[in-house]
Amino acid sequence: MQLSLSRHEKSVINEWRKFGVLRDIENHCLDQANGAILITCSDADQFAEVFQHQCGMQTVHRPHPRIHVFGWHGGPLACAPCSPVNKRKHAHSVFLDQISDARALKDIHAVASRAHAPCGAARMNHIEIEQEMALHMRAKQQIKTLNQGIVVAPFFDVDYGDGRKRTYFVSRESWEAWAEQNGIPSIA
Repeated sequence: MQLSLSRHEKSVINEWRKFGVLRDIENHCLDQANGAILITCSDADQFAEVFQHQCGMQTVHRPHPRIHVFGWHGGPLACAPCSPVNKRKHAHSVFLDQISDARALKDIHAVASRAHAPCGAARMNHIEIEQEMALHMRAKQQIKTLNQGIVVAPFFDVDYGDGRKRTYFVSRESWEAWAEQNGIPSIA
């Protein structure tokens, strides 16, 4: 089932674009010379394009894609403690352990963390887009805390409908400023 952005989601995404939370991607900014760990939602309607896009992002870094994939319902949202997408209390620990193991096994120190809208897992668990982004940024913080020296680049894929899709880089600094201005609880 293909989901559509709600009026509220469209409004928030437009606001994030204007505020600088969602920025155009510069492929060279995440050093993927040794590959990347991809954390994404396993959405059957989005995954192939997400993977192809990630492969394309590596062309400035290496001759062939090297991507270690983790695809779960909600993607990075599942890595945040107390995330509503997880059915078990400490499920996020399993996902975080797998990321650490992948880093050790593959010697990959770059993580592309990709959330998206609309997200069926978020909707199923009554997560508004603002909380989705807060969970995404909390997951980034958890991954970095547990893996010293790892680089985590958060991305946000938007399906605007009518075949129009965009992937944005998420600015942590702009997100934190926007969240504070709009009364969104801190990720700390």
